[in-house]
Amino acid sequence: MSKSLLSFMQLVDPNKKYGFDTPLIEAWNALTLQDQRKLYLYCLYRKWRGEGFYGTPYDIIVNCHPYPSNWNGKQLINRLIKETKMVSAKYNGSYGTYTHDEALVWQMTDVKALN
Repeated sequence: MSKSLLSFMQLVDPNKKYGFDTPLIEAWNALTLQDQRKLYLYCLYRKWRGEGFYGTPYDIIVNCHPYPSNWNGKQLINRLIKETKMVSAKYNGSYGTYTHDEALVWQMTDVKALN
């Protein structure tokens, strides 16, 4: 079991309702490192926004299609800009405000630091 899977499980299953069974581990290991990072960041930011998770951790790994959070105009941006490196970047043809980590993981272009 990888440390990254443990971190993911602590994020999506803090009450430890689900175990580390073979299908879960295999599903996680089937993701590329880049996709694991995308999924983790997506889930982390959902949690920060107070949004829940649906399904089991296995379901999240297999069925979730993570995307970066454009923080422009969102309530948490004032907190994030104080605590996290933020950037303006181009993703999927449009500019937005993202965390530096999102810009790296999603390989965004035209990245400009905001803080």
